[in-house]
Amino acid sequence: MLQEKNYIAIRNSQINYYKNVGLYYAENGSFVLYKPPGKLMTDLRLEEERHPPELYIHQQDRIVAIKELQAGFNRHISRSIKTGNVVAVKSTLCHLVEETLTEPRSGTLQALPETVDTLVSGYSKNPEIIKTFASISFKDYSTVIHSVNVMALTLGFCFYSKMSFYETKRLGLSALLHDVGKTEIPEKILRAPRKLTRKEFNIMKRHPKLGEYIIRVKSGIDGGIARGALEHHEKLDGSGYPQGIQHISFVGQLLGIIDCYEALTNEERPYRRAKSPLDTLKLLKTDVEAGKFDRKIFEKFCYSLV
Repeated sequence: MLQEKNYIAIRNSQINYYKNVGLYYAENGSFVLYKPPGKLMTDLRLEEERHPPELYIHQQDRIVAIKELQAGFNRHISRSIKTGNVVAVKSTLCHLVEETLTEPRSGTLQALPETVDTLVSGYSKNPEIIKTFASISFKDYSTVIHSVNVMALTLGFCFYSKMSFYETKRLGLSALLHDVGKTEIPEKILRAPRKLTRKEFNIMKRHPKLGEYIIRVKSGIDGGIARGALEHHEKLDGSGYPQGIQHISFVGQLLGIIDCYEALTNEERPYRRAKSPLDTLKLLKTDVEAGKFDRKIFEKFCYSLV
């Protein structure tokens, strides 16, 4: 039993990404080395599906394995952009972010700037694709899918606004990471099939500060990018959280609008249905009129959706 805890099962679809970690199979209660470090599965010259049905990595190789997956996913994303396979791009990106968020305090976030760079380079000349990208749905809505959608909507805003490559990449990365602090929130709160209690909501409200800490301190990523995580729930009238401030950075204001829009149009809850884009924009407009969101940013976001 103790030995089993030291090994992690991997997906068969990902076995060709691992080179610098060993792969193991289970036999008679023990784990046996199948592929040594330094080789790819393709180097073993095996016929398709002739490897053991389930392979594992050792727990101590977890971070190296994540970084190898990230590199493989980034290559796959680049190829899929070139072939025009938007669904494959989004699917692979979701897998990449999912793996990254399993160990965000261990330096794994540092692979994501390359990912966003690839996306911005690949779609800057075809910004209409980003609108399709954001609308591609998956069966199970999650923080990962929400983050990817918020990034796509943010890139669409940047392309519409004709922002520079650097600024587009910076805002896109901040959007992709805006909810990274939720990796520190208990699953039972994140997936609660009801409205949160006041105590639970107070715990949930910690995620912006946790996200800012993970991005800026633990990952050493530009503090401007971390502000998106810190401020995306702040409101211009001071009614937001975690600080209740009124002077909010541009990235914080933009992500505040896009975060709300994406969640309301895609996230089904037992106590509320997802809203149509038009109904959501009408609802957000009331918040603009109440002084919670910036009117110019909101209007430009609306135009970017057309």
